[in-house]
Amino acid sequence: MGACFVGTMWCMTTSASASNFSMTGPDDVLAYVPHALGFYPRNSAVLIIMQKAGLAATLRVDLPSASRGPSEEDLWVSQMVNLVHKVPRVDSVFVAFYTGSTRESAESWPPRGSLIESLVEALHSAGVQVRDGWHVGAERWHSYFCLSADCCPPEGFALPDLALTETHLRMVVAGSAPDEELWDGGGVAEWENKEEIRRGVSEMLQGFLGNDSRRQFIECWARLLGDDPIVAERKLRGKDSPCDALLASLHDKMLRDLLPYLAGRGEVRARQAFDEVSRSTEYGEASEDFSGFLLGTSEVKPDWERLDRLWFICRDLLGVSAGTDHAALLCLLGWIEWAKGRGSLALNLLKAALRTNPEYRLAQLLLRLLEAGEMPSWVADPERAWHRKLDGRLSA
Repeated sequence: MGACFVGTMWCMTTSASASNFSMTGPDDVLAYVPHALGFYPRNSAVLIIMQKAGLAATLRVDLPSASRGPSEEDLWVSQMVNLVHKVPRVDSVFVAFYTGSTRESAESWPPRGSLIESLVEALHSAGVQVRDGWHVGAERWHSYFCLSADCCPPEGFALPDLALTETHLRMVVAGSAPDEELWDGGGVAEWENKEEIRRGVSEMLQGFLGNDSRRQFIECWARLLGDDPIVAERKLRGKDSPCDALLASLHDKMLRDLLPYLAGRGEVRARQAFDEVSRSTEYGEASEDFSGFLLGTSEVKPDWERLDRLWFICRDLLGVSAGTDHAALLCLLGWIEWAKGRGSLALNLLKAALRTNPEYRLAQLLLRLLEAGEMPSWVADPERAWHRKLDGRLSA
């Protein structure tokens, strides 16, 4: 994409993988959105994107600042249309603006009326039908398109207690639990043996032997990513834990950058890419695939099961990390969230990495990628995108 979303962040998630799930009324829609995003939206435009009668994806983008004038709103509208068209075969959308406003606090009611008019006009011009548009405030919601008190009273409708809706209960039973706030990597309990592991990290770094050590570290990560998650966790917490080696490897930029590829494309491809990059003379097909994968331009489908394993390992290691390896873990978690289409969460994690080390280069580079509104090619492709695993059924 060309122009940037200035100060804006997006989140694109594919729909829940359950053919028997449907939304039959406003309460269903309002309850579904936080589960689709993974958190409760604020100051957000949320678009539910449809392919014919089916729900394809949910897009969340920060609302533009009203104080910056029409030019920024025009840019925002243009970028929204571009994001919608990243979903193949899109034909209609449902739009909701979450402002958190009340009638008393808003300058006009409903707020951002001119913005939604511009967005609807642009979407229609691009061949996308807008089924409805809602304003969701602090206490009430109503349709921007309703011009009669017969269908929508001037004060709107009271927001339902989402925790009591059938849709929310079904999603919770299925294993979904949206967060009140976006996670920033905090709240992970420190391990009791952290000092011992940190000493091991220092020893590993002192004994680092270039590519020989790198190959050993790759093998260590590959074994753990190949294990069942329960087995991997036992290894991390066990007597002969590989944690010191895992954390030491994150101090090497080549190894750190290779980890998403090792998880998402497999050990064979990762070793080929490592060998090509190590030669640093002439890059081949594997190293080009490696670069395209990290930038999200690859046409492959990532191995989401292994990437989820990497996510859980990185999260657990936050409890024994410090300094450089702590910033690296937050960047890896941020990249995985970005790869899943959860740009808002990725942004939070990258900002946390920069709080750990304001000069951490990878966090700076990934942050620029997000601020440019870039998303991986697979995010809007239902065949290749990440789908949250739901253990239960979404309907009774």
